[in-house]
Amino acid sequence: RAQIPAVNQLAGAQLAPAPVDLAARPGQSSNKAAEPAIPSPEVAAPLQPDREQELPGSSTRPAVPGSVAEYFLPNNLSFSGAFEAAGSSLPEQVQSLGLIYRPALLAQARIRYLSRKYNLDVEQDNTILTLIPDRRGFMRWEEYISGNVDLDSLDDRPDPRARYGSIEAPLTESKVMTSMKRDFLDWNYHNSSVTVRANEELDIYSGPQVSQAEFRKACAQAAREGREVELEKVSDRFDKKVGTIVSRMKREQRELEEDRSDLSQRKMEEYGTHAETVLSLFSRRKKSLSRSLSKRRMTEKAEAEVKESLQAIEEYERQIAELQAEQEETLDEVNERWEEIASQLTEIQVTPYKKDILVEVFGVAWFPHYVVKIDGQILELQGYRGMGRG
Repeated sequence: RAQIPAVNQLAGAQLAPAPVDLAARPGQSSNKAAEPAIPSPEVAAPLQPDREQELPGSSTRPAVPGSVAEYFLPNNLSFSGAFEAAGSSLPEQVQSLGLIYRPALLAQARIRYLSRKYNLDVEQDNTILTLIPDRRGFMRWEEYISGNVDLDSLDDRPDPRARYGSIEAPLTESKVMTSMKRDFLDWNYHNSSVTVRANEELDIYSGPQVSQAEFRKACAQAAREGREVELEKVSDRFDKKVGTIVSRMKREQRELEEDRSDLSQRKMEEYGTHAETVLSLFSRRKKSLSRSLSKRRMTEKAEAEVKESLQAIEEYERQIAELQAEQEETLDEVNERWEEIASQLTEIQVTPYKKDILVEVFGVAWFPHYVVKIDGQILELQGYRGMGRG
């Protein structure tokens, strides 16, 4: 009995997972890392020869060149989630035949964009994940962009009961993989950029981490503050001008009152002189006519001064009205100009320095797939889902 395991090993016999009825697990969420649908070795049934023949892959992991990094993607899709990701629902009659790893090319670079002028300090990940890399190593990287891989989620070791697909070039070629890694770095340098929203009039800049709505809100707030400052300056300037004219007009109004008082007095004196002159014609004591004429000239002078004061006051009122109209027009222009300034939006493309690009991951990634049997047909469903781009 103690030698049976050694005999099985010589014969190439392996333990295999017993079929699992997955219809009992339809409620498992697709966005949670699921426990592999594989029973423990203690309850697994011995693998039958015909069963071994129908399973894809090999129980032995193919060798990867020592200079090429090797990673294991997590089996983070539940069984039902794998069907959903494939655009199907979980069939009623389905058997799980285990898990198989397929070799894939995984590359991920972290890019930092730093600019004090644009108030920019953000990072971006570019991830490539493909099961079918070009055998010669000539990659159009933009055709294989994938969701980011969480480095902390990468498994240290594979599932011990999983099988493996065969590995081919370029993943088996050390020099080719090294050349591809350099090419991946260059591709990131020449093809990566972030968009900075800018309002250069307000000196406001925002990177991709700020939404357009937030950017416009910041511009509106800054424009509002700038407008209030300018409106206050305009109002102060016109208030000073109007105040100067009002002071002059008030002084003229005081002079008008004095001129009117003087005119009234001159008229009374003139009437008195005229009366005396007329009465003197009927008396023996004659009055000089020149005195009456002098009083008349003084009255006319007083009337001219009153008229002059009235004209001066009227002119001041006209100037005040003109200044007030000009002030309103200027304030409207200020409001319109700041509204236009607030709405200004330009986009600036910022590219990284090569020193700010770090290739975090590059190598062979073992990609988990569920092996299932439906109506006698064996299918493979992807058991890994990456994150969104960042």
